[in-house]
Amino acid sequence: MTVIKKALLKTLDSLPKTVLYGLLARKAKEAGAYVPPEIMDAMAEHILSKKDGEFEWDDAPESQNKSVKLAITEEEVDIAVAKILETISEAALKASEVATDEMFKVLCERWPGEHATQLSEFVEFRNRLEVRWGEGLNYLRMLLTCCREAGQETLRRHNKSKSKRHMYRRWVLVRLHARACQVTDEIICLMENGFADGAMARWRTLYELSVVAALIADGDEDVAERYILHDAVEVKRQADEYDATQVPLGFTPINKRKRVAIELQYKIVLDRFGPTYASPYGWADLHLDLKKPTFKELQIAAGRASMSSYYKMASFNVHAGARSLFFNLSSMGDKDILPAGRSNAGLVDPGEQTAQTLALITSLYVGDTLDLDRIAELNCLLHARDAAVLSLRKANQRLLSDEQARKKKLGERRTKRASKREKLDTKKDRN
Repeated sequence: MTVIKKALLKTLDSLPKTVLYGLLARKAKEAGAYVPPEIMDAMAEHILSKKDGEFEWDDAPESQNKSVKLAITEEEVDIAVAKILETISEAALKASEVATDEMFKVLCERWPGEHATQLSEFVEFRNRLEVRWGEGLNYLRMLLTCCREAGQETLRRHNKSKSKRHMYRRWVLVRLHARACQVTDEIICLMENGFADGAMARWRTLYELSVVAALIADGDEDVAERYILHDAVEVKRQADEYDATQVPLGFTPINKRKRVAIELQYKIVLDRFGPTYASPYGWADLHLDLKKPTFKELQIAAGRASMSSYYKMASFNVHAGARSLFFNLSSMGDKDILPAGRSNAGLVDPGEQTAQTLALITSLYVGDTLDLDRIAELNCLLHARDAAVLSLRKANQRLLSDEQARKKKLGERRTKRASKREKLDTKKDRN
């Protein structure tokens, strides 16, 4: 129990006596009787103990009346209690503030040592993780480097080209590829630090990029341009939401001139492409021949529908649905484990899916080629992808085997302890 709680409970325990003491003192003064504090205290004790008979005070001054009657009403008691409770509430609040300041001060004093301990534990954890998963992670890092280099080489080649035939498609694909490389780097960072579920959540973004990249690569200049110009729809939606939710909270409204420009761009694209263009994936409506395409329909059109189950799995820990309370990669299916930090488990799924998806986006950006050097580079990239997947799967299998062995040993120890307890109980019964 904390010091604040102890003091508060002690005060509450003495509350009846405190209230009664104050009322008796006031009543005695009104009656013109002087009663020393210790006698007043004894009188309050006598009343609260519910003893029969009158309270007698043998040492009263000769000049004071031998018998004094003090009458206290329930209303007077209620008023006194209310005042004291208010005082206690204020005192408790003040005590809490003082205690908070002291606790924070102690925390700041102890933190350097605690931080050093955590850093040491983190280094040890990273070392253990690298021993188990390092080979697969290195292939994944290698793959990312190859993809970046392939992207840079493709961009240089496009910049040298004077052809404008695929201007919009190239503009979109290079940016999607750059984002894919950045997201992959984030995924690797999360994996090597033991955050499998976070890595899987970031793969969700990588997967969405692959779906859009597949549609853009498969489409013509029109769909790429529609995708670029759809930014006006997104900006308009964001501005409307800001005005509806943030401005009422006191945030500054969007500048009128800027708001007019937003509305104008929105009107221009809708006049050009039609009202269905305003839907979240309206840029693909003509390409898919659908009025308001959904992301599920985009997946099907991109040939990525087979990955829908992984996409949903990655969504569990992105949202606050009930499923997120029952499923996570870090616990290895053990419902009794509630991960609150890093874990050495669950890295195979985000690693494998990241390798597959990044390689796909890179190949979509590089495009078809007859250049033997580029073909060799792409094949090397695919070898890195396959090596990463294979190594991560092997590491995961070893982890599962180690975990089964650990649980088996733990079960054997528990069985031995239970057997010993039974033998001891049997001896006691015989005695």
